Amino acid sequence: MSRWAFKSTFRAALVTAAVASFVGMSGCAAAPTSSYINAAGTEVTVNWKDYPAHAYSLAEEILAAPVKEDAEGVSAAILDELKAALTEEFELQWAANGESGWYPEQGNGYGGKAMTTTFNSVSWDSDNAPVGSSDWEEILAITNRITSAGGLGAVKLSPDAASLKNDPAWHQELLDKHGTTDPNKLYWWTGTAYANSQWLSIALVNVDRDTTGKAAAEYEKSGLPPRSISLSYGVTTLARQDLAAFRDALEPFEGLTPPEATTSD
Repeated sequence: MSRWAFKSTFRAALVTAAVASFVGMSGCAAAPTSSYINAAGTEVTVNWKDYPAHAYSLAEEILAAPVKEDAEGVSAAILDELKAALTEEFELQWAANGESGWYPEQGNGYGGKAMTTTFNSVSWDSDNAPVGSSDWEEILAITNRITSAGGLGAVKLSPDAASLKNDPAWHQELLDKHGTTDPNKLYWWTGTAYANSQWLSIALVNVDRDTTGKAAAEYEKSGLPPRSISLSYGVTTLARQDLAAFRDALEPFEGLTPPEATTSD
């Protein structure tokens, strides 16, 4: 068992409290604290303001992500391979939309600073997209092969059957707006492959799948591509030189479950 796994198991069993206090007159929630008994039998209290990641991030995933120095290369490799494979199959051309960029994490959700940073690629948009659901399934199969090989796993569509079943409001919204909740009758699909703090987003649209003509009219007004495949990549990670400091800052929190964020950052 690794040092991390041992400490996580030990501390998780000995957590005694997770307390959120409030600053009197300000009305702002103070950073929560958690207490546990360490291996030496001493009570330790940690303040989540010092947590080095965001409240809704998983530290083990951040540590498994490509480091900052490698992230843009990983992004280019995955997107280039995917564009090439889809082009070979469907004779597409691609154009970059927007700008890529790095976005330092401003806060950790508890009033402190996270050590991570996030990269978002440009969106690559194709000049066309097939109509048939069998072709769309093939697009997903090609994407899943490449994302799985890259360590991101398979694409999960949103919505999918499970999410619609568990969210009646979303089910009704799709029914009211599009007249169906059957993916094979929708003129758009969106999905994300996610693992190790990285994600590959894909969106497919072809207004010809909408027999009412409403989608075509809406897209004509919007100026958005009415038939396209869109791809983008992102990752939240650390610079190589910050890995050791991140692990050190994380150590007092090992085995503890991060509480709900108390700030909106």
